[in-house]
Amino acid sequence: MIRPEIIIKAYHPNHKALQEIIAGIEEEGILYKVILDEVPEAETTLGLVTSELSQLGVGIGMNAENTTLYIQKIRNAPLYATTKEYRAIGQNAARYVKGNPLIEI
Repeated sequence: MIRPEIIIKAYHPNHKALQEIIAGIEEEGILYKVILDEVPEAETTLGLVTSELSQLGVGIGMNAENTTLYIQKIRNAPLYATTKEYRAIGQNAARYVKGNPLIEI
């Protein structure tokens, strides 16, 4: 069953960072799905791929050091990239889906 959800794809993620991203999405009331990848890829590749997989067109890619938020309509670069503002990445992903103003990172 296909669900309208934000997809998070991660390769060896920082688990505290992943928890913060999820908390940010949950605070905004949007569904999400986490895919743990076993193939080493850059967070930018993971983010772009997940935005294409997501029915909402929003994806988050992360590895141990970096996290990116991609919007399918803006394919040339991530909407946000961070190494520390994880909750805000999750919130902004969900806020974009809802059409609400984004939080400054």
